[in-house]
Parts: sequence; structure tokens; C-alpha cells
Amino acid sequence: MRDPLDLFLASTSPRRRALLEQAGLRFALCEPGPEYLPGSAGEFASEPGSPAAHATARAVRKALGANVPESGIPVLAVDTVVDLDGEELGKPADRDQAERMLRRLADRRHAVHTAHCLWLPASGARGEALHSAVVACGLLEAERLRRYLDSGQWRGKAGSYGVQDDAQDFFRLVEGAFDTVVGLHVPAVRALLARLGRPS
Repeated sequence: MRDPLDLFLASTSPRRRALLEQAGLRFALCEPGPEYLPGSAGEFASEPGSPAAHATARAVRKALGANVPESGIPVLAVDTVVDLDGEELGKPADRDQAERMLRRLADRRHAVHTAHCLWLPASGARGEALHSAVVACGLLEAERLRRYLDSGQWRGKAGSYGVQDDAQDFFRLVEGAFDTVVGLHVPAVRALLARLGRPS
């Protein structure tokens, strides 16, 4: 008999799947709700306002709007944003936009906020958790930048980078948890499950 699931992950991110697998949590995938409100700028644009607040709002929308196969299992949705002096750097539409973002981050520090929403459809119970980290970007010499852009690893990533990417060596964690920057803070997920009475 199959072990019961800890949660449904409402996400298409392979990085979040990998973090949950490494943590030994039992999960299945489900389709997330809409990340953006109707008529909003869309996935490649930044929205005005607090990047952390936007991350939380998007995580909630993705959780509550998920296509859930079974109402008795919690649904987890997550959203990660890169915050450069209060401005959100979204996902790049193309290589040129990725290069512009990376040049803005060069030789500076920025924040990364990862918001989690865990929702139990059967009861309507819900928990939220926001975790933040600080990342430093080194100087970007032309060859280092070209090599990373050529790798394509920046695609689909907030701020145009993944701190875990093997094609880059210029981002480093300064403060907070590494998995927060990757896109899901495992201790936050465990705490939310415990809060809903489903310790993992």
C-alpha cells in the first residue's frame, strides 16, 4: 500500500520538486492556479509595489486556484522574487533582457524573497510563510557573463540567475538559507504542515 502524501505541490518548477525530494517529503504534482491577475503585466514584467508582498500574493493565488485531485491533502504553492533596492526583477523574456538584469546586479547585494502558501481544501485552513535571504553578485567580466548567458541556465528564473547553476560562479549567499534562494525553504514547509496538524 502506498504511503499517504504529505502534500500536493502546485508548481511546474523542477528545482522545487528536487528540494522536496531531497527532504524526503511525499508529494504529487498538481496544476497551480494563475500566478498573475487578469490584465496584469505578465510573467516577464515587474509589478509596482513591494516585491515581498507580490511574492506572497502570487503564492496564495497559485495555491487557492490549484487543480486539486484530492481535497484532504494540503496544497503547497511557492513564489520567489529578486528584490533590488525595492524593485522586483522578474523572469527575463530573452537573452538581452537577462544580460541587462545581470549587469544591474553586478557588484551589488540584493534580497531574495520566497513566499509559501499551504492550503487544505477540505477545511479551508491556510498558512503562509515568507523567508528572505541576501545574495551578493561579484564583478561580471565579459567572458564570465557570456559563458553564463550561453548556458541558457538563466531561462525562467527570477532575476535571470540560479544561485545553484553550475555555469556561474559570481553569486554567493550572504545571509539566510540557500534553499530560500533556490526557490523553496524546506523548514518553512515542515512548519506549515505542523501548523495544519500534519507533521512530516
